[in-house]
Amino acid sequence: MKVLHISAECYPFAKVGGLADVVGSLPGELKRLRNLEAIVIMPKYKAIPKTYVEKMQPVTEFTIDFATKRNVYVGVQTLTLDEVTYYFIDNLFYFGSRDQIYNYGDESERFAYFQIAALEAALKIDYLPDIIHVHDWHTAMVPLLVKTVYRKKLPAKTVLTIHNLAYQGVFPLQDYELFPLKYDYRFEYEGFLNFLKSGIVTADFITTVSDTYAKEILTDYYGYGMQRLLRARQEDLQGILNGISYKEFNPATDKLIKFKYKLENYREGKHKNREALAKLIKHPFSSEKPLLGMVSRLVSQKGIDLIKRVFDEMLEVDDFQFVVLGDGEAEYVNYFQGLEDRFPDKVKVFVGYDNLLAHLIYSASDMYLMPSKFEPCGLGQLIALKYGTIPIVRETGGLSDTVIPFNEYVPSGNGFSFTHFNAHDMMHVIRYALDIHKLPQAWDFLVSEAMNADFSWTRSAKLYKQAYRKLLNQKKEEAD
Repeated sequence: MKVLHISAECYPFAKVGGLADVVGSLPGELKRLRNLEAIVIMPKYKAIPKTYVEKMQPVTEFTIDFATKRNVYVGVQTLTLDEVTYYFIDNLFYFGSRDQIYNYGDESERFAYFQIAALEAALKIDYLPDIIHVHDWHTAMVPLLVKTVYRKKLPAKTVLTIHNLAYQGVFPLQDYELFPLKYDYRFEYEGFLNFLKSGIVTADFITTVSDTYAKEILTDYYGYGMQRLLRARQEDLQGILNGISYKEFNPATDKLIKFKYKLENYREGKHKNREALAKLIKHPFSSEKPLLGMVSRLVSQKGIDLIKRVFDEMLEVDDFQFVVLGDGEAEYVNYFQGLEDRFPDKVKVFVGYDNLLAHLIYSASDMYLMPSKFEPCGLGQLIALKYGTIPIVRETGGLSDTVIPFNEYVPSGNGFSFTHFNAHDMMHVIRYALDIHKLPQAWDFLVSEAMNADFSWTRSAKLYKQAYRKLLNQKKEEAD
């Protein structure tokens, strides 16, 4: 079985969010299963680290007629990493000359070009997949193209994974002319071209990244206008929980942290990694007080409004420390910087993203805060669990599926959670976690449950393979 993944992001080459982690891990896990081959096609961004660019080999180059332009260049380069083959669409104007991955004002043109170029590249390298698996809005026009323009050239079944329904690729309706398509109601939504809507309507199968999120997006609150269409496709919709790579995120083998540790010596590990974190960031975090960590995009989705509501009060009264790494909306960046100014002994904030610092925060912190308004899956809580850093989350999406609230009377659970999107509910749960942290036996139990939880990709990859196999059986039945 041949599977082609087409994605705007893929770790370790280009990452903005969890999409990159999924596409960077899933193909390798699929390839480890019997009778399955998976490759990835993505843009060759300027931001791809030089160490990978230097290893890329040219495969082919050709031109396409794109929109009103003739003979638009498409280069294809390749690289094999950890036994997975990646192909990169090379175009200096759309990808190679821009420092950022997104937000240039011509996203419809850039990703229309990418989708067409990716399909043409598959033909040029003679990779005729059984399954074309696309990810989020950037590639969600591919299923319609496969059903129409490429119906005979690429007769594959298509899978769309929705990593975050809030981002849909909405553009002026006339932008459909970027594609070799006539007007089609399947890509129009409320008078606009909607890439994701096209994929929802035309993909043969739809997945999203947790069981709970698959149910939530059928509702008016979480559906972002797509709920009726998704309810109509319910039989073809499945939630498959994301995993994480324990090759990258494992305190016993992590080369980025100062002191490697296992469950048996987790207290020593956290103590020494906190010392390393304090030295690196020149902030005297106390080893005697609990440290609450947060590595996140600083946007409304992540529940920052709840933090804004109560953290000044909590830091005045409660005896804990807080470290934040992230970037995002100016309102939230300014808030966290102001919080550090008001509580310089308790709070340290880093604006931006640094992989070394992220790993140190996961390994040094006692608790990890993730009070999301919605969270399709979430990877932060999965990483935190592996590092024995107890998550405090709101019960939504994948957070509900992975964090089991602590019950001190049984005992059971691997973290703490609250139900309603309410700042004081969050505050009470954080204070409860701080109280439990004072009880060594209870905390040891929590850390044991957290570090022993298995959220590797193995189970999820098998579920994807089952979905692919079901589609191929349907294709065979249709042919008969």
